[in-house]
Amino acid sequence: MSKRDNSHYRVQRQGKIRDHNICQACGSTISPEGHHIIDYQYGGNASVDNIITLCHVCHKQIHRGNLDLIKF
Repeated sequence: MSKRDNSHYRVQRQGKIRDHNICQACGSTISPEGHHIIDYQYGGNASVDNIITLCHVCHKQIHRGNLDLIKF
């Protein structure tokens, strides 16, 4: 996997600002994190349209395969 550049972290911050630091899965405001909807390792780009804000718990559940995202 290639190293992520600053644009990756910048769009994660922008996505969290857009979502008001609220987890888009459960509504929590605790430990908001930016998550690539299409994962970076699978070609997901560093675009705010590809970022969703998730709390740490939901973010872990996504990566464990216990929670799915559907983009409308």
